[in-house]
Amino acid sequence: MRVGDVFLKVDADQARIEVEAMALAPVPTPKVLWRKPPVLAIAAVPGTALGRLGEPSTASPAAWAAAGAAIRKLHDAPLPPWPGRGLDELAADLDGECEWLVTNGVLPADLVTRNRQVAEAALRPWTPVFTHGTDVDLDVIRAWSSLRSLLGVRWLVEHGFDPTAPGCEVDVLRSRM
Repeated sequence: MRVGDVFLKVDADQARIEVEAMALAPVPTPKVLWRKPPVLAIAAVPGTALGRLGEPSTASPAAWAAAGAAIRKLHDAPLPPWPGRGLDELAADLDGECEWLVTNGVLPADLVTRNRQVAEAALRPWTPVFTHGTDVDLDVIRAWSSLRSLLGVRWLVEHGFDPTAPGCEVDVLRSRM
């Protein structure tokens, strides 16, 4: 979530706050401003955004090529020396969050159900890499996006943030409808 020139990564599972992994990345990463679990604050990266959710990109082909080159460097980098979360744990967390969102009337059931279905693609076995490969499966990218948004809404609500603000989690979820 962006707040001015700061990006906040909110995650109750501190194993997913990748400060250590960022330090291992073979490309420049944003400056870590502070870390107060469950939040990591990083500085905005200078430059112009390649695009915005729901809007056409005005970025040049050269800008997209540079972004692709950085992603390829990340993909080719060795994995961090620690395991990720198990699929069963991730599925259980997702089930719990979806139930909370609907039971508490935070989001409409059809929106949660559709995004839970999209997120299923992230719950199948995969080969770990630093970031996605050049053989991109857009369904998996969308799945992780839905999954992360579904998992983040409760924390934002409980801490006084608006997950319905433009470009935030609920916008991502609505884009799947």
